[in-house]
Amino acid sequence: MSYGKLALILLAGGMGKRFNEKISKQMLRYNNVTILEMNIIIFKKYLKKIPIQVVTNNKDIFEISEICKKYDLLTPVLGGTERHRSSQHGLNAIKKINPKYVMIHDVARPIVSHQVIKQLLLYSKKEIFCVVPVIKINDSIRKVSKNTIENVIPKNNKVLVQTPQLCNYSILKNILENNNKKFEDESAAFLDNSMNVIAIDGDPRTLKITYKKDLNLLEPLLFMNENNYITKIGNGFDVHRFDNSKSSKNNFIKLGGIKIKNLNPLIGHSDADVLLHAITDSILGIINKGDIGSIFPPTDEKWKNADSSIFLKHASKLLQDERGKINNIDAIIICEKPKISDYSTRIKVNIAKILDIEEQRISVKGKTSESIGFIGRQEGIAALVSTAIQIKDKYIK
Repeated sequence: MSYGKLALILLAGGMGKRFNEKISKQMLRYNNVTILEMNIIIFKKYLKKIPIQVVTNNKDIFEISEICKKYDLLTPVLGGTERHRSSQHGLNAIKKINPKYVMIHDVARPIVSHQVIKQLLLYSKKEIFCVVPVIKINDSIRKVSKNTIENVIPKNNKVLVQTPQLCNYSILKNILENNNKKFEDESAAFLDNSMNVIAIDGDPRTLKITYKKDLNLLEPLLFMNENNYITKIGNGFDVHRFDNSKSSKNNFIKLGGIKIKNLNPLIGHSDADVLLHAITDSILGIINKGDIGSIFPPTDEKWKNADSSIFLKHASKLLQDERGKINNIDAIIICEKPKISDYSTRIKVNIAKILDIEEQRISVKGKTSESIGFIGRQEGIAALVSTAIQIKDKYIK
């Protein structure tokens, strides 16, 4: 694709009046990436070395200018009061480039499929006026006035129109410059001038953010792009001895952050909470941050008798910094006493609170060693944990 053949205009000038938010919808952030940047990343991946012109508004001009510099785009321009005027401003901004075709896209549609872009590029090698992606209507259609249905509209041959739309640059520019009509999109401008508009298959995921509730459908895709996130498993293990000496003053242990009384204490530099230690190590293993002993060394008096929730909260913060999200934690506590089923609910509630996740993501089970070995002799407790998370794969470009 040569430089002068095709250009891309990203319409990001909407103020989101129907969206009812203080922030423009194109500036919403997911995984610390704005909706606008999501669009830029997708198009730059599949449209190599073409000029990209962003159309914005007065409110966002400074921040969007910085984004354009970051991604090596053309200097953004201000849009108009109507969508078709914003398109016109974008077309005027690239008149020196004077491409044969221009692709125009609403950034309020952050999910754009490679297949749609690929189809549009095929048409850019032909002589066309306009090509648009469409979705067939499955639901019945009715005309409504003042909350009353007036009549039935047959759904046969009816479609929903999406973006990006591929347009003949000079013809579209001429239409918009010499017409005072309001056009909902570029295809409407061509149809108003009796020019042929070609329909291609769109993508149901290319939903437009118009109202705040639209985010309920889009957020799962925005948070977890299947091409960038993978599942990773981390394992953790810890064991501590009971202090069976008669000199011990305490008569409780800490397990999962809760106190369990009428037991000899466990021996450890901190509070010897085997379960929280094992969970901490399982998370640290996933993000390759060492283990609990390397971060909180037992030789450091600072951690003497420390509450082990401190360690787990630190591991959780490191995981969040890596944009990881816990899917589930499966924990096994191996001991003859206490009876874990008597405390498992309280333990799960406490761990969920520490990690700020749903209790349903945590499983805590108790097993005995059938009176075999040091655990069977009630000399200590062990914990084995597997943690599964969703995390961004750094090695996918």
